Amino acid sequence: MSLDSSVKSNVLAAFRLRGLDLKFDASQFLVELAATVPSASLNSWLDQLIDLLTKRNLTSSTVEKTLLINVVQELRAQLSNDSHSEALFTVLNAFSIPKFIYSRTMKKFMEKEIDNDLFGNARTRSEVFWERYDLLLQRTSRHDVFSQVNLASASTNKGQKYQLKTIEHLLAAGSKSEKVVLLGMLSQLHEAKYDLQDPTGVISLNLDNATFHPGFYFENCFVLVEGQIDDGIFKVSGIGLPPPESAQNTRSYFGEINITGNPHDQSAKTKIRLKEIEEKSDDAFIFLSDVWLDDKKVMERIEQLFDGFADQPPFAFIFCGNFLSRPTANLYVNDLSDAFKTFGKLVGKYPDICERSHFIFVPGPQDRHAPKIYPRAPLPPSINDILKKRIRHLHLATNPVRIQYCTQEIVVFREDLLQKLCRYCIKLPSDNLPMHLCHTLITQAHLSPLPVYMTPIYWSYDHALHLYPLPDLIVVCDKFKSITDTIADCTIINPGSFAINKYCFKVYLPATREVEDSQITNM
Repeated sequence: MSLDSSVKSNVLAAFRLRGLDLKFDASQFLVELAATVPSASLNSWLDQLIDLLTKRNLTSSTVEKTLLINVVQELRAQLSNDSHSEALFTVLNAFSIPKFIYSRTMKKFMEKEIDNDLFGNARTRSEVFWERYDLLLQRTSRHDVFSQVNLASASTNKGQKYQLKTIEHLLAAGSKSEKVVLLGMLSQLHEAKYDLQDPTGVISLNLDNATFHPGFYFENCFVLVEGQIDDGIFKVSGIGLPPPESAQNTRSYFGEINITGNPHDQSAKTKIRLKEIEEKSDDAFIFLSDVWLDDKKVMERIEQLFDGFADQPPFAFIFCGNFLSRPTANLYVNDLSDAFKTFGKLVGKYPDICERSHFIFVPGPQDRHAPKIYPRAPLPPSINDILKKRIRHLHLATNPVRIQYCTQEIVVFREDLLQKLCRYCIKLPSDNLPMHLCHTLITQAHLSPLPVYMTPIYWSYDHALHLYPLPDLIVVCDKFKSITDTIADCTIINPGSFAINKYCFKVYLPATREVEDSQITNM
């Protein structure tokens, strides 16, 4: 595929994903313009362009060249404007994030073209798992316990050292093999039996006497297993998840490459001016989940929330679904529109909040505007039409969504993960299940490491759910009780269900990286 045809495919796919078409002359104009945009920034640039376009009062889904020229000029003005809001804050929808994969031969991350077919093919599905494997293998191999440099000096170091082996090496050694450590993917090729797979082969596991380390273990997760082979079966003495790695350590190996698609040419961590502004700011982010806009009591608490912030509006409100308490299939769009009209009237009473705060809406698992496949598309454009007249900074986001604020990266994901992990895991942890959930996500470097039949994923966009390098803040909106945890310098929070868990929410202060547990008491 030539460069021009590749650019044209990306442009048309981006517009069709938002339900828009381009006239022939508009398409020619935009393709020529897009060809001048760096490939790493193209998806982000198109996403920003379409965001501005949808904020116009469009009378048709077909975009004309005249309108497109005006929107392009507006985008250029924004990108050249170094104002506080534009320079410091970006909402990155999942479908605009570029794809970078780890190359074993080059020993670095390389950008890979995203398949324009949303559903991909059989090869795309297999690549999903081996790309995850390569990412975790290079991370694990550098860990102190497995580093080749440290293995050489193991005799002088009190800490025990291990050497990762492949399944092919183990099978070649046969029954004479000593105790080894393998990294692979848990799979179930036969009923009631588990196997371990890596790119070199597959081997059956005996987990009867295995010691399970912290975390959830389930089909398709990547694990480290220690043991030895006996009569073609690998008897596991210990099983654990791959060790985590802080974002600082990751960048020390790979530099400040920008793999998230934010507007900066490099990672925002390199921007000294942004860091200075971040440390001096008093901005706050408010996270709420299960905001049932059709529930009278919930709306009363939302009004209390706005009352509390009326004098000093926060930088952003992040509202996560589900947005209806009892979504109905036939009347869902009408019910959702009515609920947001009520919300629009309520927020309209607070002009300072409408003018100064960003509003980000992330759909939940029961919001039925799009297939329940991740990444999930934003709420319908009709919601944008309802709210844009009242709210200046409105963002209808995908699920998950990435937010760049100054030098910090925030990832928000709405899914009831804990319930699924408890249901499908091999062995249920004995206590503190939320802690095990946090540990699992960080070590798997993925927001939804569950098998695709439990949590379906668009294979071509699996990279949008990766957690590597680790962000500064991960917001996992789950219906269970709220939590706050820190692993490898990454903070993980769950604000809990606002509608169910007594109207609790979280407040995040980027300047100090503090998380405050908050709750709206009875009126």
